[in-house]
Amino acid sequence: MDPQLLRNSLRLAVTIFLTAALAVWSERIAYVWYPITAAVVVVDDNDDRTFAAASARVLGTLMGGVVTFLVHTLLSGWPGVLVSLLLMIPILRLFGWQSGLGTAGLVSVMFLMIPSHVALDWSYAFNRALDTAVGCLVAIGVGLVFWPRNSDAERQQIDASLRRRLEGQLQAYGGWLRGDHPQPAPLSPAPLTADLLQLEDLIAVQRRGPLRQQRLLRPWERRLVAWQQVLSHWVAWERLLQELPPQPPGQANPLQAAIDGLAAQLAGERRRLPPRDPAAWQALALRSRWPLLPLLAVAEELRPLQAHLATVARPLPC
Repeated sequence: MDPQLLRNSLRLAVTIFLTAALAVWSERIAYVWYPITAAVVVVDDNDDRTFAAASARVLGTLMGGVVTFLVHTLLSGWPGVLVSLLLMIPILRLFGWQSGLGTAGLVSVMFLMIPSHVALDWSYAFNRALDTAVGCLVAIGVGLVFWPRNSDAERQQIDASLRRRLEGQLQAYGGWLRGDHPQPAPLSPAPLTADLLQLEDLIAVQRRGPLRQQRLLRPWERRLVAWQQVLSHWVAWERLLQELPPQPPGQANPLQAAIDGLAAQLAGERRRLPPRDPAAWQALALRSRWPLLPLLAVAEELRPLQAHLATVARPLPC
């Protein structure tokens, strides 16, 4: 079983259990499914998002209760729900609470079950909003106390994973040039893009935190931009390598030296950007009978790749 899936399932189960137990113990929550529904909607696999989701949930519930209460004094049934939803959309957009639109609409539909205008009063709207807030608070507490995520460790893992992928591919290319095995297939861009998106998502979520946390994220923001540049040039470089013949040259050549240099850079070794040397690549084309233009294109794409790879190889400050 996926550890992440198990962790999220246990968190959701604990949240529902604690919310139901608190609702039954307090004896003031008339409808237990209000806080339980709120807790289920608010729980998120990212602890930083849990608070944002809970805030939108509470604000959406309050606004939904107010708008529906006012509309219900004039209209009832599905026409009242329709008018309530049409009013909620611009109001929530005005206050920047668009993420609470689903919650506000849910409140409007739930109030539809109250047949009379007298039964739906301010006391009912306030109590239901308070019930929903209880579920939100329980979801926040469980998200921060039980099985919390370590965003710093996740960023480190993504960074190390990207590094290992490139190191393994460079070793495969080195073995190909030595004649140990056939030319390797290029790395699939999909897993690389998924790692980049996850890293970007972690940084974006924490960027909305305190100012001190934002300052600590600045090196990671630069690292993200560097990885984007590296992978962009890496994909283009591998595509150019696929245009070369599959037979390795079998001798010392500038391509082998460049791959060794990339591997050394990933290992943390500082190297200067080598000067352009078209004569060496021309000599390789003559010896190996490889086409010259693809070789020169590979050599030209190596330069920005080497420059950006030196950036991601630098250790980040703790």
